[in-house]
Amino acid sequence: MVRAVIPFNRPPRDDEADAFVADRLREEQGRPVSPTAEQGEVGEVWDALGQLDAADFGLDERKTNGALVSRRGLIAGGALAAGFAVGGVLLWNQRPIAYETAVGERRTIALPDGSRVTLNTATRLVARFDGDRREVVLEAGEALFAVAHRDGAPFDVLSQGGRIRVTGTRFNVYRKAGFTQVDLLEGGVTAGPAEDGSEAAVRLAPGQAVRLSPSGRPGPILAAQAARIDDWYHGRISFVGASLADAVAEMNRYSRTPMRIATPSLGRLQVDGVFEAGDTAAFARAVGRLHKVSVKTDGRSWTLS
Repeated sequence: MVRAVIPFNRPPRDDEADAFVADRLREEQGRPVSPTAEQGEVGEVWDALGQLDAADFGLDERKTNGALVSRRGLIAGGALAAGFAVGGVLLWNQRPIAYETAVGERRTIALPDGSRVTLNTATRLVARFDGDRREVVLEAGEALFAVAHRDGAPFDVLSQGGRIRVTGTRFNVYRKAGFTQVDLLEGGVTAGPAEDGSEAAVRLAPGQAVRLSPSGRPGPILAAQAARIDDWYHGRISFVGASLADAVAEMNRYSRTPMRIATPSLGRLQVDGVFEAGDTAAFARAVGRLHKVSVKTDGRSWTLS
């Protein structure tokens, strides 16, 4: 790891900041505090922090004035912690934060509101929390959400032209080229066009799913694919009567060593079984043994013919 070292240049002394530090020391010693001192303002804490010497940050190993250094260190530490806490919130409120996974990677994110989201392979989402508004844009891939309930603070997921709105629930959103599929596992969601209050939105009950068109229009209510979601969450893929073409496409989502079907008629073969996500080698060999298919690799991909 390469670290950039930035020289620390002390700012000019500031009488108001010096007085602030002096008052905090008087408080610790039980002595009267200056009547002009203002308390509890983060800005003052940062001003005071700027007046502390390098020795106050533990950079000077001299032992003189140990008690003073210790107390100043506590003040500096408290100011620094408060500043980072407040600054972190401000940064979060002011600009979105992006999360993404590579091919074959899964990652669980703890969001600042207590919600959790697990990103499937090759997924990217952008989150913005601003006051009572919680919004996530799924730009690619698939994500499983466990949303913390907050009164008066809906949680929105945007995908293509659709909006999925919840207050506290567990659901899966899978963005594909021609549609976005929403599977509800617990709680309740509304799904429809991104415009707030759209009359086209539908309400899902647990165990239900819906596909949204690229413009956000909902299709018919379907059964949720709970087993498929549980599979990818635990790093496996299950097939029951799937075509080889569909199975290969699904396996390829998780691997940088993809498969291709060189003989088109093989794509109609049916595949059953449970496989480790990303292990295209094991899948290709299994298909070769079961269906007498020729399997070859050049180290970068697998060919079925």
